[in-house]
Amino acid sequence: MPPGLRALLEGLVDYAGLFPPATLDLDPAIQNHARYRSGPEAWMLGRFIVPAHRLGEMAPHADRFTGSPLRLSVLGLAPEADGADAWLDAAVRTVGTARDTTAAHPALVGDRFEIRVPTPLACDPDRLGDALSELDEAFQADAADPPRAALEVTLDALDAVGAAASAIADANGRASRPAFALKFRCGGVTPDLVPEIGALSTAIEVAHEAGVPFKATAGLHHPLPAHDAAVGARMFGFLGVFGGAVLARVHDLSTDDIAEILDDERAASWSFDDGLRWRSLSASAGQVAEAREAFALSFGSCSFDEPRDDLRSLGWL
Repeated sequence: MPPGLRALLEGLVDYAGLFPPATLDLDPAIQNHARYRSGPEAWMLGRFIVPAHRLGEMAPHADRFTGSPLRLSVLGLAPEADGADAWLDAAVRTVGTARDTTAAHPALVGDRFEIRVPTPLACDPDRLGDALSELDEAFQADAADPPRAALEVTLDALDAVGAAASAIADANGRASRPAFALKFRCGGVTPDLVPEIGALSTAIEVAHEAGVPFKATAGLHHPLPAHDAAVGARMFGFLGVFGGAVLARVHDLSTDDIAEILDDERAASWSFDDGLRWRSLSASAGQVAEAREAFALSFGSCSFDEPRDDLRSLGWL
Protein backbone atom coordinates (compact mmCIF):
# COMPACT_ATOMS: atom_id res chain seq x y z
CA MET A 1 0.00 0.00 0.00
CA PRO A 2 1.44 3.46 -0.91
CA PRO A 3 2.46 5.34 2.27
CA GLY A 4 0.47 8.41 1.23
CA LEU A 5 -2.78 6.47 0.92
CA ARG A 6 -2.15 4.59 4.17
CA ALA A 7 -1.59 7.89 6.00
CA LEU A 8 -4.81 9.33 4.59
CA LEU A 9 -7.00 6.34 5.45
CA GLU A 10 -5.56 5.34 8.83
CA GLY A 11 -8.42 5.28 11.38
CA LEU A 12 -10.51 7.43 9.06
CA VAL A 13 -13.94 5.77 9.44
CA ASP A 14 -15.86 5.89 12.73
CA TYR A 15 -18.55 3.23 12.48
CA ALA A 16 -22.09 4.60 12.87
CA GLY A 17 -24.18 1.54 12.04
CA LEU A 18 -26.89 2.61 14.50
CA PHE A 19 -27.72 5.64 12.35
CA PRO A 20 -29.51 6.22 9.02
CA PRO A 21 -29.61 5.00 6.41
CA ALA A 22 -28.40 1.68 7.91
CA THR A 23 -30.25 2.15 11.23
CA LEU A 24 -29.17 -1.24 12.58
CA ASP A 25 -30.15 -2.61 15.95
CA LEU A 26 -27.36 -2.56 18.52
CA ASP A 27 -26.57 -6.29 18.35
CA PRO A 28 -25.81 -6.45 14.60
CA ALA A 29 -23.99 -3.09 14.72
CA ILE A 30 -21.72 -4.35 17.51
CA GLN A 31 -21.19 -7.64 15.68
CA ASN A 32 -20.22 -5.74 12.52
CA HIS A 33 -17.73 -3.58 14.40
CA ALA A 34 -16.16 -6.62 16.07
CA ARG A 35 -15.84 -8.31 12.67
CA TYR A 36 -14.29 -5.22 11.10
CA ARG A 37 -11.77 -5.01 13.96
CA SER A 38 -10.46 -8.46 13.08
CA GLY A 39 -10.46 -7.94 9.32
CA PRO A 40 -7.64 -6.94 6.95
CA GLU A 41 -8.69 -3.28 6.86
CA ALA A 42 -9.03 -2.87 10.64
CA TRP A 43 -6.39 -0.14 10.40
CA MET A 44 -8.96 2.06 8.60
CA LEU A 45 -11.52 1.67 11.39
CA GLY A 46 -11.97 4.28 14.10
CA ARG A 47 -14.45 4.41 16.97
CA PHE A 48 -17.92 3.01 17.48
CA ILE A 49 -20.45 5.86 17.59
CA VAL A 50 -23.24 5.55 20.17
CA PRO A 51 -25.72 8.02 21.69
CA ALA A 52 -25.19 8.69 25.39
CA HIS A 53 -28.74 7.63 26.21
CA ARG A 54 -27.99 4.15 24.83
CA LEU A 55 -24.78 3.51 26.73
CA GLY A 56 -26.63 1.30 29.21
CA GLU A 57 -27.50 -1.06 26.36
CA MET A 58 -23.79 -1.60 25.70
CA ALA A 59 -23.17 -3.45 29.00
CA PRO A 60 -24.08 -6.95 27.75
CA HIS A 61 -21.49 -6.57 24.98
CA ALA A 62 -18.58 -5.50 27.18
CA ASP A 63 -17.14 -9.02 27.58
CA ARG A 64 -16.61 -9.22 23.82
CA PHE A 65 -13.93 -6.51 24.11
CA THR A 66 -12.06 -7.42 27.31
CA GLY A 67 -8.87 -8.21 25.38
CA SER A 68 -8.93 -4.90 23.49
CA PRO A 69 -11.24 -2.11 24.70
CA LEU A 70 -13.96 -0.78 22.45
CA ARG A 71 -13.35 2.93 22.04
CA LEU A 72 -16.55 4.93 21.76
CA SER A 73 -17.48 8.31 20.38
CA VAL A 74 -20.50 9.33 22.44
CA LEU A 75 -23.24 11.59 21.06
CA GLY A 76 -24.41 14.20 23.55
CA LEU A 77 -27.64 14.13 25.52
CA ALA A 78 -30.27 16.63 24.39
CA PRO A 79 -30.55 19.79 26.52
CA GLU A 80 -33.73 20.01 28.57
CA ALA A 81 -34.20 23.71 27.76
CA ASP A 82 -32.82 26.49 25.59
CA GLY A 83 -29.77 28.51 26.48
CA ALA A 84 -26.10 28.07 27.31
CA ASP A 85 -26.69 26.79 30.85
CA ALA A 86 -28.97 23.97 29.69
CA TRP A 87 -26.54 23.07 26.91
CA LEU A 88 -23.63 22.92 29.34
CA ASP A 89 -25.66 20.84 31.81
CA ALA A 90 -26.48 18.30 29.09
CA ALA A 91 -22.84 18.15 27.96
CA VAL A 92 -21.58 17.59 31.51
CA ARG A 93 -24.21 14.89 32.07
CA THR A 94 -23.07 13.24 28.84
CA VAL A 95 -19.50 13.09 30.14
CA GLY A 96 -20.72 11.70 33.46
CA THR A 97 -22.79 9.00 31.77
CA ALA A 98 -19.80 7.89 29.70
CA ARG A 99 -17.53 7.85 32.77
CA ASP A 100 -20.02 5.76 34.72
CA THR A 101 -20.17 3.28 31.84
CA THR A 102 -16.39 2.97 31.64
CA ALA A 103 -16.09 2.62 35.42
CA ALA A 104 -18.58 -0.25 35.40
CA HIS A 105 -17.22 -1.82 32.20
CA PRO A 106 -13.55 -0.91 31.56
CA ALA A 107 -13.71 -2.54 28.12
CA LEU A 108 -16.07 0.25 27.00
CA VAL A 109 -14.00 3.43 26.79
CA GLY A 110 -16.08 6.57 26.19
CA ASP A 111 -13.50 9.34 25.91
CA ARG A 112 -14.61 11.13 22.74
CA PHE A 113 -17.82 13.12 22.40
CA GLU A 114 -19.90 14.64 19.62
CA ILE A 115 -22.16 17.43 20.81
CA ARG A 116 -24.48 19.59 18.72
CA VAL A 117 -24.28 23.32 19.47
CA PRO A 118 -27.43 25.43 18.96
CA THR A 119 -26.85 28.17 16.40
CA PRO A 120 -27.52 31.07 18.82
CA LEU A 121 -24.85 29.72 21.19
CA ALA A 122 -22.42 29.01 18.34
CA CYS A 123 -22.83 32.61 17.16
CA ASP A 124 -21.82 33.96 20.58
CA PRO A 125 -18.11 33.14 21.00
CA ASP A 126 -17.91 34.68 24.48
CA ARG A 127 -20.77 32.60 25.90
CA LEU A 128 -19.63 29.48 24.07
CA GLY A 129 -16.08 30.06 25.26
CA ASP A 130 -17.23 30.30 28.88
CA ALA A 131 -19.25 27.10 28.49
CA LEU A 132 -16.27 25.28 26.97
CA SER A 133 -14.06 26.32 29.87
CA GLU A 134 -16.53 24.77 32.30
CA LEU A 135 -16.93 21.69 30.14
CA ASP A 136 -13.17 21.24 30.07
CA GLU A 137 -13.15 21.28 33.86
CA ALA A 138 -15.52 18.31 33.70
CA PHE A 139 -13.20 16.67 31.15
CA GLN A 140 -10.19 17.03 33.42
CA ALA A 141 -11.87 15.91 36.64
CA ASP A 142 -10.41 12.54 37.66
CA ALA A 143 -8.99 11.99 34.17
CA ALA A 144 -5.34 11.21 33.53
CA ASP A 145 -5.99 11.63 29.80
CA PRO A 146 -8.86 14.14 29.47
CA PRO A 147 -11.41 13.42 26.76
CA ARG A 148 -12.16 15.54 23.71
CA ALA A 149 -15.33 16.70 22.00
CA ALA A 150 -16.31 17.59 18.43
CA LEU A 151 -18.92 20.35 18.39
CA GLU A 152 -21.43 20.20 15.55
CA VAL A 153 -22.34 23.58 14.06
CA THR A 154 -24.78 23.93 11.18
CA LEU A 155 -23.20 24.84 7.85
CA ASP A 156 -26.33 26.80 6.97
CA ALA A 157 -25.00 29.61 9.16
CA LEU A 158 -21.36 30.26 8.27
CA ASP A 159 -21.20 33.10 10.80
CA ALA A 160 -21.81 30.42 13.42
CA VAL A 161 -18.95 28.32 12.06
CA GLY A 162 -16.55 31.25 12.26
CA ALA A 163 -17.66 32.30 15.73
CA ALA A 164 -17.52 28.72 17.04
CA ALA A 165 -14.08 28.21 15.50
CA SER A 166 -12.85 31.30 17.34
CA ALA A 167 -14.29 30.10 20.65
CA ILE A 168 -12.80 26.63 20.16
CA ALA A 169 -9.38 28.01 19.28
CA ASP A 170 -9.40 30.11 22.46
CA ALA A 171 -10.60 27.17 24.57
CA ASN A 172 -7.91 24.88 23.17
CA GLY A 173 -5.31 27.54 23.90
CA ARG A 174 -6.45 27.79 27.52
CA ALA A 175 -6.48 24.00 27.82
CA SER A 176 -3.03 23.68 26.17
CA ARG A 177 -4.35 20.74 24.16
CA PRO A 178 -6.89 20.09 21.38
CA ALA A 179 -9.81 19.57 23.76
CA PHE A 180 -12.39 20.64 21.17
CA ALA A 181 -12.95 20.32 17.43
CA LEU A 182 -15.62 21.34 14.96
CA LYS A 183 -17.97 18.80 13.42
CA PHE A 184 -19.39 19.24 9.92
CA ARG A 185 -22.49 17.43 8.66
CA CYS A 186 -21.82 16.66 4.99
CA GLY A 187 -25.05 14.95 3.99
CA GLY A 188 -28.09 13.01 5.11
CA VAL A 189 -31.07 11.04 3.86
CA THR A 190 -32.83 14.02 2.25
CA PRO A 191 -31.45 16.65 -0.18
CA ASP A 192 -31.85 19.53 2.26
CA LEU A 193 -29.26 17.91 4.56
CA VAL A 194 -26.51 18.12 1.93
CA PRO A 195 -24.63 21.44 2.26
CA GLU A 196 -23.62 23.56 -0.69
CA ILE A 197 -20.04 23.11 -1.88
CA GLY A 198 -19.30 26.72 -0.98
CA ALA A 199 -20.54 26.22 2.57
CA LEU A 200 -18.40 23.11 3.18
CA SER A 201 -15.30 24.55 1.52
CA THR A 202 -15.65 27.74 3.55
CA ALA A 203 -16.08 25.74 6.76
CA ILE A 204 -12.88 23.76 6.06
CA GLU A 205 -11.00 26.98 5.25
CA VAL A 206 -12.32 28.67 8.41
CA ALA A 207 -11.21 25.71 10.54
CA HIS A 208 -7.77 25.79 8.93
CA GLU A 209 -7.36 29.53 9.46
CA ALA A 210 -8.45 29.21 13.10
CA GLY A 211 -6.12 26.26 13.72
CA VAL A 212 -9.08 24.13 14.82
CA PRO A 213 -9.47 20.42 13.95
CA PHE A 214 -12.68 19.03 12.51
CA LYS A 215 -14.46 15.74 12.03
CA ALA A 216 -17.24 15.04 9.55
CA THR A 217 -20.39 12.99 9.47
CA ALA A 218 -23.10 11.76 7.10
CA GLY A 219 -23.08 11.27 3.36
CA LEU A 220 -19.43 10.29 2.90
CA HIS A 221 -19.82 6.63 1.93
CA HIS A 222 -17.80 6.98 -1.27
CA PRO A 223 -14.36 8.39 -2.06
CA LEU A 224 -15.54 10.54 -4.98
CA PRO A 225 -18.61 12.78 -5.30
CA ALA A 226 -21.58 11.25 -7.10
CA HIS A 227 -25.34 11.54 -7.37
CA ASP A 228 -27.21 9.39 -4.84
CA ALA A 229 -30.58 8.35 -6.26
CA ALA A 230 -31.94 7.33 -2.86
CA VAL A 231 -31.24 10.79 -1.43
CA GLY A 232 -31.94 12.70 -4.61
CA ALA A 233 -28.79 14.78 -4.35
CA ARG A 234 -25.13 14.82 -5.30
CA MET A 235 -23.09 13.67 -2.32
CA PHE A 236 -19.55 14.60 -1.37
CA GLY A 237 -16.65 12.14 -1.47
CA PHE A 238 -14.49 11.50 1.57
CA LEU A 239 -11.37 11.74 -0.58
CA GLY A 240 -12.25 15.31 -1.53
CA VAL A 241 -13.11 16.29 2.04
CA PHE A 242 -10.05 14.78 3.72
CA GLY A 243 -7.56 14.93 0.88
CA GLY A 244 -8.71 18.49 0.26
CA ALA A 245 -8.30 19.35 3.94
CA VAL A 246 -4.77 17.93 3.93
CA LEU A 247 -3.84 20.00 0.88
CA ALA A 248 -5.52 23.08 2.35
CA ARG A 249 -3.32 22.73 5.42
CA VAL A 250 -0.11 22.11 3.47
CA HIS A 251 -0.66 24.75 0.77
CA ASP A 252 -2.86 27.29 2.61
CA LEU A 253 -5.57 26.94 -0.03
CA SER A 254 -8.41 29.39 -0.56
CA THR A 255 -12.09 28.53 -0.27
CA ASP A 256 -12.37 28.38 -4.07
CA ASP A 257 -9.38 25.99 -4.28
CA ILE A 258 -10.95 23.68 -1.69
CA ALA A 259 -14.30 23.84 -3.50
CA GLU A 260 -12.63 22.75 -6.74
CA ILE A 261 -11.19 19.68 -4.99
CA LEU A 262 -14.55 18.87 -3.37
CA ASP A 263 -16.27 19.11 -6.76
CA ASP A 264 -13.84 16.86 -8.68
CA GLU A 265 -15.36 13.48 -9.65
CA ARG A 266 -12.31 12.23 -11.58
CA ALA A 267 -10.33 9.43 -9.96
CA ALA A 268 -7.50 10.27 -12.39
CA SER A 269 -7.02 13.60 -10.59
CA TRP A 270 -5.64 11.68 -7.59
CA SER A 271 -2.52 9.60 -7.18
CA PHE A 272 -0.71 8.04 -4.23
CA ASP A 273 2.90 6.98 -3.77
CA ASP A 274 5.22 8.30 -1.08
CA GLY A 275 2.60 10.99 -0.62
CA LEU A 276 -0.72 12.25 -1.94
CA ARG A 277 -1.25 14.23 -5.13
CA TRP A 278 -4.29 16.00 -6.59
CA ARG A 279 -3.44 17.41 -10.01
CA SER A 280 -0.39 19.62 -9.40
CA LEU A 281 -0.76 19.80 -5.60
CA SER A 282 1.01 17.28 -3.40
CA ALA A 283 1.71 16.41 0.21
CA SER A 284 4.23 13.95 1.62
CA ALA A 285 3.10 10.96 3.68
CA GLY A 286 4.43 12.73 6.76
CA GLN A 287 2.42 15.84 5.97
CA VAL A 288 -0.69 13.74 5.38
CA ALA A 289 -0.24 11.95 8.70
CA GLU A 290 0.30 15.25 10.54
CA ALA A 291 -2.79 16.82 8.99
CA ARG A 292 -4.91 13.79 9.83
CA GLU A 293 -3.68 13.82 13.44
CA ALA A 294 -4.04 17.54 14.04
CA PHE A 295 -6.68 18.80 11.61
CA ALA A 296 -8.82 16.41 9.53
CA LEU A 297 -9.70 13.81 12.15
CA SER A 298 -12.27 11.25 10.91
CA PHE A 299 -15.79 10.83 9.61
CA GLY A 300 -18.78 8.87 10.83
CA SER A 301 -20.34 6.40 8.40
CA CYS A 302 -23.14 3.88 8.84
CA SER A 303 -21.25 1.67 6.36
CA PHE A 304 -17.68 0.45 6.58
CA ASP A 305 -18.15 -1.77 3.54
CA GLU A 306 -19.07 0.84 0.92
CA PRO A 307 -15.94 2.99 1.37
CA ARG A 308 -13.70 -0.07 1.10
CA ASP A 309 -15.59 -1.55 -1.85
CA ASP A 310 -15.19 1.68 -3.82
CA LEU A 311 -11.49 1.93 -2.97
CA ARG A 312 -11.01 -1.62 -4.22
CA SER A 313 -12.90 -0.94 -7.44
CA LEU A 314 -10.62 2.03 -8.07
CA GLY A 315 -7.56 -0.17 -7.52
CA TRP A 316 -6.42 1.80 -4.47
CA LEU A 317 -7.08 -0.81 -1.80
